[in-house]
Amino acid sequence: MSVPQKPGTTAYRLYQLAWAGLDWIYPPHCGGCGAPESRWCEKCIAQTNRIGMDVCTRCGREGHFTVVCPACQQSLPAFAALRSWAYFEGSVRNALHRLKYMKDVALGEVLSRHLMAMLDVLNWETNLVTPVPLGIARQSERGYNQASFLARPLALASGIPYRPNALVKKRDTPSQVGLSMAKRKMNVLDVFAGVNGVVLGKSILLVDDVCTSGATIEACAQALLNAGAKDVYALTLARARFSHSQSFS
Repeated sequence: MSVPQKPGTTAYRLYQLAWAGLDWIYPPHCGGCGAPESRWCEKCIAQTNRIGMDVCTRCGREGHFTVVCPACQQSLPAFAALRSWAYFEGSVRNALHRLKYMKDVALGEVLSRHLMAMLDVLNWETNLVTPVPLGIARQSERGYNQASFLARPLALASGIPYRPNALVKKRDTPSQVGLSMAKRKMNVLDVFAGVNGVVLGKSILLVDDVCTSGATIEACAQALLNAGAKDVYALTLARARFSHSQSFS
């Protein structure tokens, strides 16, 4: 199965042509397995453990639910809906580590096509795209935000305005890796702020690379709503396997 293609806007077509030219000059290697001649090979795509359509309509957890999962019934998340393309394992994990730690913008372009295909099916009505932001120190250290490598081409393809400044992280926090659900929530409590002049009245598409517990997505969505956003939808390329009993709130 090939990577989904999308005609997109003129700007996006030019963006893809530029990457195709660079691929010709500098032959790529797969971000998932290292195989030559492709940024994201057919074998890795075929072996990806994708998340099906049978999910909670709110948080996107896979399972047999009437409408929403028990956790969302107990406490609805701030976002209107969250969906992820695949589980964070195998080649997807390898690719996202490369995106995060090796600044592989080209890999972000090809991976974002999966999000484009999802967005077409979901048919959400959004009018602003923004990535989950990094803290000032982390952004300065890396020089980039890996979520933007997925969000920018998605915005170009869909024709939805891209506003990386719609959301800011007010202070740096310890990594979420290894923290319990309760500590993850506390770690991002009141950390993000929406920019009122950018998000007021907007239906926002929030983009990130991985959803683990959902605490960061939830905190970002709440911050955007607090700043006057109409509603918030979220897309991530991958999702960690977290217990269905764990809540996003």
